[in-house]
Amino acid sequence: MLKVQGKYLYKDDKKFFYLADTCWGAFTSITMPDWKYYLDTRKAQGFNAIQINILRQWDSSLPIDQREPFAIKENEDGSYVYDFSKINKAYFDNAANMLEEMAKRNMVPVLVLLWGNFVPDTWMSKFVSNNTIPFDQIKPYVEYAVKKFKKYNPIWFVSGDVGFTDNGKQKKDSAIKYYREVLNVAQSIDPDGIYTFHINGESTEVPEEFKKQTQMFIYQSGHGYDGQDTAYTIPEKMRKDGYQGPMMDAEICYEGLTKMKAPSPARYSAFDVRKAAWHAVLSGADAGIGYGTFGIWPWKDTARPEAKLDANFNVQLVPYDWRQCLGFRGCLDMGYLKNILEKYAPNGLTPIYTPVQDDPTIRAAENDEYLLVYLPTAGVLDFDEFNIQLKSAQVIDLQKRMPLTGKVIDNTLQMLPVVEDELVIVKK
Repeated sequence: MLKVQGKYLYKDDKKFFYLADTCWGAFTSITMPDWKYYLDTRKAQGFNAIQINILRQWDSSLPIDQREPFAIKENEDGSYVYDFSKINKAYFDNAANMLEEMAKRNMVPVLVLLWGNFVPDTWMSKFVSNNTIPFDQIKPYVEYAVKKFKKYNPIWFVSGDVGFTDNGKQKKDSAIKYYREVLNVAQSIDPDGIYTFHINGESTEVPEEFKKQTQMFIYQSGHGYDGQDTAYTIPEKMRKDGYQGPMMDAEICYEGLTKMKAPSPARYSAFDVRKAAWHAVLSGADAGIGYGTFGIWPWKDTARPEAKLDANFNVQLVPYDWRQCLGFRGCLDMGYLKNILEKYAPNGLTPIYTPVQDDPTIRAAENDEYLLVYLPTAGVLDFDEFNIQLKSAQVIDLQKRMPLTGKVIDNTLQMLPVVEDELVIVKK
């Protein structure tokens, strides 16, 4: 069972670096043989958690027949209406069987209790054609779900991709009312659980009452072309504002996904993913990372053409088949990041803000033994900026995952034949 101590998660009294894959549509869309294969692959790649939406994901592939959490009426236009008073027990039994498979592999389920599309006045309202949950049905649903799943010791995401600000796209009052009910009911059933909120991208706004009731802060630097620097600006802001709990970027840019609002159609690459992840963990959000691919979170399955994308789907480019996504190089980069932090920062890191004054994209953090510096673009590095004197440094070519010996002249790391990004490791 996970516990929170200070800035980190612990499991069996050992610091636990949360490395989650994102599979929002797991419970509705995956057969058991495919689920076992998927889990075995991710486990081998270093993942120890899976992020799942308990209910039907609003912008994913259509569910397997009868795989609905409530009694449902489907309309000719593709919309559907749930009878939230009639829980489909077979759906939840199958979900529990899927969580049993995770338990066999010692993997942590991260379960979203109520995604934003089920709440009125969210930014998703203009996209969704399905119905929101009546307020009086929140309690019986949450009670049932938490009782059913709490034995698997999940991390509970109270919300899914929802915001708590009035900004023209959403209204906070409905969200606060609904999620207050979700959180209070869940904690009455599982008072020892770990709770947090999955808020929308590039945001830090969580009402104070919710901060007091939750044990960690997660954010998403997300998928906006112009918002990728929030991978480091958000944790820097939160730490400077005094937040002392575990923090993680649980939705970095999904590998293969559309770069939203980019000047021309493009997809996020493994390099983009690495950059966001290293920016986050060296800037105060070193409790873990949530990775995702454009094909697994909506569960695109070309072997099941009937599982086409839901009518709600609003992303520009076509997703990959989930089998292809398992082989994306970014997932191995995340496992490599986890291994590096477990080796060089077993007790955590303290960020060094703006270590290089003229380039905020260079991020650094340290502990008693090591200094870690991330350079998104290979180049020279003046160690005078860090007030240390060196003769050599270890460098890792992150694209190749290959260690190099850095040459230092006049306390400046010289240029190495690195094509993309690099990590500099200095033993103090």
